[in-house]
Amino acid sequence: MNKAKETSMYMTVAEVKNYLNISQAAAYELAHRADFPAARIGGSIRIPRDAFLAWVELRTHIPKDVAAAMAVA
Repeated sequence: MNKAKETSMYMTVAEVKNYLNISQAAAYELAHRADFPAARIGGSIRIPRDAFLAWVELRTHIPKDVAAAMAVA
């Protein structure tokens, strides 16, 4: 991903796909979920980068022992 796209406020479905390493179909399924942050602009779907990263963080479970090991490192 180039620097301009990394600093853009919005991501495309393809960028979400690449970030999560999932299929394009799975990325579109996410974009249509009620709890997923997405904006529909004309025929395009755009995902607010900060809201997406917060959404991922809320759904990421890190076991206590792994979190403790990460804190030590």
